[in-house]
Amino acid sequence: MRILKTAAILATGIFCISLSGGNFEMKKMYRVEHEGDNYFDGKIPADFFEKIAKGDFNRNIYIKFSDRKAWNQARKSKYADMIIKQADKIKDGAVPQLLFSEYRRYATEGDRLGYQNLYYKRRANMGYLALALCLTGDKEKYMPRLLDHVVAITEESTWCIPAHSHWVKNMLMDREPVDLFAAETGAVMAILYHILGEELDKEIENISEKIRKMSLKRVVYNTFYDPESSETNGWYSTSNPVNWTPWCSYNLLITAILLEKDNERLSAVIREILRINANYASRYSDDGYCDEGPSYYSKAGLKLFGVLHLMHKIQPGSMDKIFAMPRIRAIFEFIAHLRIGKNHQVNFGDAFPQFLPEFGDVLPCGEILKSDIMKELGVGATAGLGHCGDHINTGYKLLFELPELPGKTSAGARFSYFKNRLAILRSEGFSAALKAGNNKEEHNHNDLGNMVLYYKGSPVIVDPGHEYYARINFSEKRYSLWYTRGSGHNAPVFGDVEQVYGKNYTAFFEQADERGLVLNLDKAYPESAGVRKFTRKIDFSSNKVVLEDKFTLTAPKSAKIKFFSPCKAEKISDTSLKIGNTVLELNGIKLISIKVLPKMNGGWNQCLTEIILESTSNHYRLTFTPAGK
Repeated sequence: MRILKTAAILATGIFCISLSGGNFEMKKMYRVEHEGDNYFDGKIPADFFEKIAKGDFNRNIYIKFSDRKAWNQARKSKYADMIIKQADKIKDGAVPQLLFSEYRRYATEGDRLGYQNLYYKRRANMGYLALALCLTGDKEKYMPRLLDHVVAITEESTWCIPAHSHWVKNMLMDREPVDLFAAETGAVMAILYHILGEELDKEIENISEKIRKMSLKRVVYNTFYDPESSETNGWYSTSNPVNWTPWCSYNLLITAILLEKDNERLSAVIREILRINANYASRYSDDGYCDEGPSYYSKAGLKLFGVLHLMHKIQPGSMDKIFAMPRIRAIFEFIAHLRIGKNHQVNFGDAFPQFLPEFGDVLPCGEILKSDIMKELGVGATAGLGHCGDHINTGYKLLFELPELPGKTSAGARFSYFKNRLAILRSEGFSAALKAGNNKEEHNHNDLGNMVLYYKGSPVIVDPGHEYYARINFSEKRYSLWYTRGSGHNAPVFGDVEQVYGKNYTAFFEQADERGLVLNLDKAYPESAGVRKFTRKIDFSSNKVVLEDKFTLTAPKSAKIKFFSPCKAEKISDTSLKIGNTVLELNGIKLISIKVLPKMNGGWNQCLTEIILESTSNHYRLTFTPAGK
């Protein structure tokens, strides 16, 4: 995750009043215009923004505590018991302590988890306690602990986590950047204000107004009216948006809808949010491929749905034409095409293999699109209650917004293809995937030609994924991490030359269909590798997968391949080995070593087996078959 900076800022003619108690005066809305800003033009009602400015819209997009009938009905959900159980684990006075000494460890040691995990837990606790109070109506039990957490969050000097802060002495405490989690904090505080504000005021007079003003100032006004927003909030003004843009703007939209009393200002903010998300959507390919990887989909393409869904809620039907756009549908359905195995996704880049979509958005999206493949994702599954502290929002959606699901799942697609980016083959036996694209994708790993293989739903050959983030992950030393490098994937290393970072390093499919894949890797390596020609081919069937590499080099070099597997591997003979429930036959390539790596901190969250092979020919085959056949 990174904040992208931008060039010049243009001021619109939107004038606003000063914010009492703020450190800047709101005069004009700042913006940068981009080529894709008009991508949604003609797709929304002509009077959409005018209606908002006149107050003709639905602001009550979350059910208040006072609607006891609705909350009593929600109490019947399986998620209600899960939420209450978590709330009951929180002890009196157990508010996670956030110290500056922990905050600055990011700058001094590169550690972001120490502060960040406590920060998330504080917000998760608040969400559990607020929802438990609403579900049970038991103020005596939950209100004291809830207030401890609410007051603690309002007392924080910044809502920006250390990994996203500006580590310049004269900026650290004076600026309040609207990063991913400052924006999310604004949203969860806005939801709290809306559903429980009246009850909070009975305990602490006018605390709801303090929450309202603080959240608007720190999140909405800082983004759109701070003269220095281009420096601190680049996700808003960048011409090359990534997940930050829909993720932040989704949370700003919640904050503004629930807290902004000036409807003309709200209309202007919503116009800006729709504009920057139009630019974001315009940059996708028509097949909806998310180059940030499947783990970021929930905070990228799915948050674009979140933005549009909120606008749909405040003016029902207003987003229908956008939802009907083929590219928008493809963006939202991306994750359904990444399924592999029993409960995994084809992971690449900074992605985990576990399939953990945010069902509170995925399933309503499937309902709106009438997409069976999206709704089927929820069959037999139990959603997580939140991520990074957004538990009040996630929990609410699980209680109130899940549609009725199909009774069972279909067989699913045998073949999923994203042109020159990724191909996935599936069967009752083997399933396989092959990565193409370039080595400068967002959250990139140098992984061109990497193959993933499953047998009967279980992983055999995998992408290691990534470990939990530290400062190094987004530094100039990123590619010193073994799992980001070419040698951390299973495309060959020629001599001692592996794939490196750069947009010019590319791979494309010469063939991609249900029978197999042919990938051209002629330009996937630096010149020093000496690659003239290189193709990787997969012949595919349910009971046999053949991986075939053929290359021509400028000078003789061997090729080394590293396979990574969560399975036990053992040598059977000089030309074969057993990997889990499969047998690998070697032709033109030999086994060098098998060893078990240390347990990963994240990723597969287990010890992977590393299998190193070395070519004896410029044309070798690796044949996978079921063990015992």
